[in-house]
Amino acid sequence: MDGQKLAPTRAAWLDAVDYLARAHCNRQRHRNLMHLAWQLATRTDATMMTAPKRGATWIVLGEEVGVSRRTIAYLVKWLREHGLLVVVMPGSTPRTRRGNLWGRFDDGQGNLATEYALTAPAELLGDDELQPLKVDAVDDADEVPWPVETVTERPTFSHVSEGVENLCTPVVSGLSLARTLPNAGARDNSVTTEPAVSWPRLESPGTRKDQLAACERLRTDNGITLGILSVKDLRSMLRLAFAAGWTVADVEHALNWRPDGQHWGDIDPGRLAGTVERKRGMRSRIRHRMGLWIAADGTPLVRSASQQAADEEAAMWQEEERRLDLALNGEPEPEPAAQVVVLKARRTPTEEYLTARATMEARLKEGA
Repeated sequence: MDGQKLAPTRAAWLDAVDYLARAHCNRQRHRNLMHLAWQLATRTDATMMTAPKRGATWIVLGEEVGVSRRTIAYLVKWLREHGLLVVVMPGSTPRTRRGNLWGRFDDGQGNLATEYALTAPAELLGDDELQPLKVDAVDDADEVPWPVETVTERPTFSHVSEGVENLCTPVVSGLSLARTLPNAGARDNSVTTEPAVSWPRLESPGTRKDQLAACERLRTDNGITLGILSVKDLRSMLRLAFAAGWTVADVEHALNWRPDGQHWGDIDPGRLAGTVERKRGMRSRIRHRMGLWIAADGTPLVRSASQQAADEEAAMWQEEERRLDLALNGEPEPEPAAQVVVLKARRTPTEEYLTARATMEARLKEGA
């Protein structure tokens, strides 16, 4: 490549990465680039080429650096654009490799990871360091990142969007024939997996299995707060409520509202605390708030929100039936009792107020 040289040592290459990253990147990207550069440098051979057998794959690099594969893709793209990496061997799979009819024949090579050469711009190295690196040009259309999960464009079959220049795993869109290519090693009729059904919010769990499913629904719907507790931990604290016929919606109402209708504060104010302290505080607040609705022996102190709503609905229908019976029997509906409104006594102004007001009115008359 013009303007690039093979890095003489790993230390020189790391210095070049650090120099360019400090000049062009913010603090977070600089930190991620240096972590990735260190992982690449420790997984190279004597020729300054990355070795997939030593773990120079995107899965291993992502786990070691602590970022996603998409972030690894953008970091690798930045290193290539600034002349710090050169693709020597593009990655491929049996389905994307040329010469095996899109996976019809297995060439025995399996998935091949991309191999890079550690390079540096010529202006960052001495003139007598090494000769410019000569690498055959790599067609961008042939490069497939590792791990490879995409399929390049094929007529009449699904194609890959061109939003990210073959560096990330793009979104597959297009026509789907609901079957794979013949002799591709997959079954023609694949069994689809049904989505997991969560516990209904308005249904009371009875058995232990149902109560665990209801607690899992609570953790799913309130992942930021209740998600820090395990399913069994939640079930141990809400077991009495479920035994009293409460639903998931009733538990959420009790954790957010007091029996007198006042709103509780934040159930998890210590999000910045440690995990142990945060869990301990969460358990104590759940027990305290549920203790105002259900006693420690399981006796309901206040009926749940759904039970109160059911009582109000039953009372409404009883009132409608009473009115209907009166109408059918020809009896007049009794007049509602007159509501007596007690008005507060009117406040009488004090003598000091009356004297000050009279003095002010007199001064206003004199001035007029």
